[in-house]
Amino acid sequence: MSKSDYTPDDREAKTFARFKRHYEAHKALLPEVKEMAAHALKQGATTGQLAKWTGLTDELFRRIARAEGVERHRPPTVGRDATPAPPAGESE
Repeated sequence: MSKSDYTPDDREAKTFARFKRHYEAHKALLPEVKEMAAHALKQGATTGQLAKWTGLTDELFRRIARAEGVERHRPPTVGRDATPAPPAGESE
């Protein structure tokens, strides 16, 4: 059978169609979710909360927060802005 002769069976076709509907709905809703997330972050929501509520990654919401100038709830722990941790065994 050549590649051009393939036709999905009923189960595959239904699953692919269902996935496509969900994917298109996700793409359609994402701008609205991002807009609402920006507002929620300004009102005090955390990136972790938004990630849990939406199923999206907290990194997406961190980027939105940075773009919107939202003040951080805690200092960063990784990256160039991270505060170095004290050596093990030392207290602050």
